Amino acid sequence: MTEFERAPVRALDLRGDLVRTLLLLLALLISLGGLSSILAGFGWWVLCAVLVILILGGGLATRSVLRSNPILARIIGPVVGLVLAAIAIMFRFSAGTAILYFFPTDSTFRLFGKLVRDAGYSITWQSVPATADEGISFLLALGTMALVLIAEISASSLRLPALVGLPMAAIFLVPSATPDGKTSGWFFAASAIAFLALLFHGRLRQLVPAAWIAATAVICGLVVPPFLPSTEATTASSTIGPSVATGVNPIIKLGDDLRSREAKVALSYSTVSGKPEYLRLTEISSFSGQQWGPERPMLDPDNRPVDFPRPPGLVSGVSTTNEVSYIQVDNLLSPWLPVPYPATRITGLTGGWSFVPESFTVASNDSLARSQVYTVQSVVLTPTPEQLLAAGTSVPAELSKYLRLPADAPAVIGETARQVTGGDSSNYEKALALQEFLRSSPFVYSESAPVEDGYDGTGVQIIAKFLEEHRGYCIHFASAMAVMARELGIPSRLIVGFQPGSARNGLDSGRKGYDVTNKDLHAWPELYFSGIGWVRFEPTPSRGSVPDYANQQLAGVPSVTAGSGNSATPNPQTAGRNPELSEGVVSTPWLDTSNPTAWITVGAIGTGLILLIIQPLLVRSIRRKRRFEQIRSGRAGAVLAWTEVQESAEDLGLHLGENLTVREAADHLKLRRGIGTDVGEAIDRIRNQVELAGYGPQHSAVSSASPELVADLRVLLRALRQSSEPAARFQAVLLPKSLLSRIVSQIRRFAW
Repeated sequence: MTEFERAPVRALDLRGDLVRTLLLLLALLISLGGLSSILAGFGWWVLCAVLVILILGGGLATRSVLRSNPILARIIGPVVGLVLAAIAIMFRFSAGTAILYFFPTDSTFRLFGKLVRDAGYSITWQSVPATADEGISFLLALGTMALVLIAEISASSLRLPALVGLPMAAIFLVPSATPDGKTSGWFFAASAIAFLALLFHGRLRQLVPAAWIAATAVICGLVVPPFLPSTEATTASSTIGPSVATGVNPIIKLGDDLRSREAKVALSYSTVSGKPEYLRLTEISSFSGQQWGPERPMLDPDNRPVDFPRPPGLVSGVSTTNEVSYIQVDNLLSPWLPVPYPATRITGLTGGWSFVPESFTVASNDSLARSQVYTVQSVVLTPTPEQLLAAGTSVPAELSKYLRLPADAPAVIGETARQVTGGDSSNYEKALALQEFLRSSPFVYSESAPVEDGYDGTGVQIIAKFLEEHRGYCIHFASAMAVMARELGIPSRLIVGFQPGSARNGLDSGRKGYDVTNKDLHAWPELYFSGIGWVRFEPTPSRGSVPDYANQQLAGVPSVTAGSGNSATPNPQTAGRNPELSEGVVSTPWLDTSNPTAWITVGAIGTGLILLIIQPLLVRSIRRKRRFEQIRSGRAGAVLAWTEVQESAEDLGLHLGENLTVREAADHLKLRRGIGTDVGEAIDRIRNQVELAGYGPQHSAVSSASPELVADLRVLLRALRQSSEPAARFQAVLLPKSLLSRIVSQIRRFAW
């Protein structure tokens, strides 16, 4: 009878079946909890838990009802669980389009198709941790149903609980597959313990060594990785993986990218004029009080970025110059496209891209910026101080949303803004005063400013704290200026993108080129002036460059002193971070001899690979050595020696066969080519000892142990190796078949 045919007898143990089902339920629920590192809230987990309970509960109930016919129960159980889960998914997501919440219609299929598409868009746009919206929840429900069914079939139908590790591993692979996701070590450890409990249910003798191995693995998985050197390589090649990742709100990751120890190339570009330029990713104008944040734009497929309209607010008379930029994105994983402002035409893009008319940002619902190579035609706005002064304080009514502030904004923000601007009459002068205030002492640029308690955020409470601490990085300076501008009635918005980057050696098709890294991620405010439109300012000291119309050291720009009395106009030669010539990007700097950490990494990886390759050799050698020691000491005898002969022959591809007696197997060995008389005599002596141990007087197995037996065993094993082909000897050393057979037999022992 096969194992499957014997299984019905075991299936009668309903209590054991209940315990195993509960252990499987626990293992799966903990594994799904590991997705909390990439998904916000817990509603999605409740949905997954309901599906797990329905599938496992349906199978358990079926096996209980059909306990008199367990084979049929093991076949029907997963089907019942699938039907229950399908009904739950239809009830939750069909929105009334299905008949009786179960029978789908054409409308149901169209709705489900839309949910899948929306899930793809949402995954593209959201940053980690993402909100499990309707699309993501639907996709998560389908994935959970599929994985739980695999687990149910493996554990209850096939009676192979070891296979449950496959869907559990698949769940834990999801966070690591996301750009910024990380597998939770504690959830992994807890699920590993639950999996072991499931695996060793009813096998208490094997629980202690397995628990020791599992504890070692969990400790290594939780403790060792943080101390290993980074293997991340800085490269201009897009084949290495994303260097910089943004979602719908790039602010979330901006601080982490700036604090990264290594500069990672995101893109490179060149311009016809040879001048560097700011590249915008997204405009952020929605301000809830908790933080600035963009909404997912409603992209109109008709707004193809091949023919932009006139920039908002720009009238004739403002000086503009044409520019052409050639941009190659290497490792930027973002639905936003880096584009100078204002663009007039973009060519060379692949995928579906659209521009947002209000901001001139370019985005996609189904494509990413990575590996895009494109050309941007744009204009450079150069308004004069006179034109900015002439804008006065008038604000078009349609820009009221750019003046909104939360009702609970701390009073210190407005008071500081009014104190700084003093008696300045125009919005332009007020903007200059705010910029001067933030770029002057006692404000200091600091990427290491305290990040606890949400200091990386952009809410009004954080801005108030920043005005007291006088320390922060670009997001704090830009947010502070934008909010204070709104307090003064000046429309404002935040822009997240890249400052110009660093010039590299050589020319790109005769043009001066620039490399932009994650260190060049930047945030700056744009303020609106009637007749001109949106104008960039640079309030962050030691970062970016102050535009000419805002540089008070240039002729015509009003000299404005911040009301605090602490102003000191920064020298644009030192305060601005203008591109400087560098040695360029080294494609693999992690192999530089000046980087010992990288060499330690390479050495550690190489050592690990070598140990992995020779591990079977080491295990097999240790087993053989221990056997020789046991035989020599008299603790074991000919039976163990014959076991070593059988395994060594199997390693070399010589199958003695399970049905052969010891005498028949010995005769078969003596007929092997290259086995001489002396070796044949050694085989006979070993055979006689084995037969004596099996059929002779009691304790003969131990009394037969002697140095002569060890010597005969060595002679036989040496002869077997010498009579084998080189390829067989090589395989016997690096990948011994007997060891693999032992592993397979151990796995089979876990079948219920």
